[in-house]
Amino acid sequence: MNRHTRFGFALWFITAACVGSPNPCVADTLVALHGDSDVRGATVRLSDLFSGVPASIDREIAQAPAPGKSATYDARVLEKLADKYRLDWHATSANDHVTLTTASTRITADDVRTAVLHKVEESGIHGDIEASFDNHAFEIDLPGDQRTDFKLSNFDFDPVSKRFRSEVAAGSGPSAVSVPVAGRITVKRHVPVLAHHLDSGTIITLTDIDWATVPDERVTPNVVVSADQLIGRELRHAVNDGDIIRTSDVMAARLVTRGALVTLKIETPFMQLTAQGRALQDGAEGEVIRVNNTQSNRMVEGTVTGPGMILVHTGQKLALAQ
Repeated sequence: MNRHTRFGFALWFITAACVGSPNPCVADTLVALHGDSDVRGATVRLSDLFSGVPASIDREIAQAPAPGKSATYDARVLEKLADKYRLDWHATSANDHVTLTTASTRITADDVRTAVLHKVEESGIHGDIEASFDNHAFEIDLPGDQRTDFKLSNFDFDPVSKRFRSEVAAGSGPSAVSVPVAGRITVKRHVPVLAHHLDSGTIITLTDIDWATVPDERVTPNVVVSADQLIGRELRHAVNDGDIIRTSDVMAARLVTRGALVTLKIETPFMQLTAQGRALQDGAEGEVIRVNNTQSNRMVEGTVTGPGMILVHTGQKLALAQ
């Protein structure tokens, strides 16, 4: 609801007629228009609108707005009030007005959010959690003489849907209120992402890694959650900075690429043989790949042990030597 409610002539004079009528005056009373101000009582008085109103004339003319809310008296209403109560005042502009706001004690959404998070933590949900309300403009205004104390009653939280609902009980005596509140809890997770765009085939280093905070539901089983899952691994395709990285986006770094020349090696306690070959497959450290011996033009298999290095299985030493 808009805080500033513009009241028309009819509303104010119906209210004024119910509250009372002016004492007779011998002559008009010279007054000045008040600026915008706060009202602390339950009613609006002439002296809230005009300065210089004698006590003999001053009286209640309307109910005050609800706590924290405002009412605007425009030039037309002010002219009618001045005429009715024989105040010597005339509007100098159609824009003349007085806005009165009832003083209040405000319980904000942040106040309630803190209490909600505490309740959620008591239910066993910990970590980086946030609470959002279905009513984004949630707040409670109490009369200015009330305290900001409140409590959550009938609190309920569903850990599966992560929805919560409760009653916010605040105020005391006639001003006591119980306001329903509902919303959702978001659990945040910190996951590694790229600090900048990297192309396919790039080996990821520590300096390439940044961190992002994302809702827990986005962290599926195939999402990379540790920097150790990235450092030293190779990108299968280009990845943009800030994107969530999945295990399928990376692979063990290739130390041998298909078609590249490699060194073939056999080691035994009695000898060491080396030859040149051409890789027929890509290979990461520890993978077994097929290689063509360029000297004998025979295919052998070996284990990738380093960049361009293939340890040939000893059962194939003749093929290597030929």
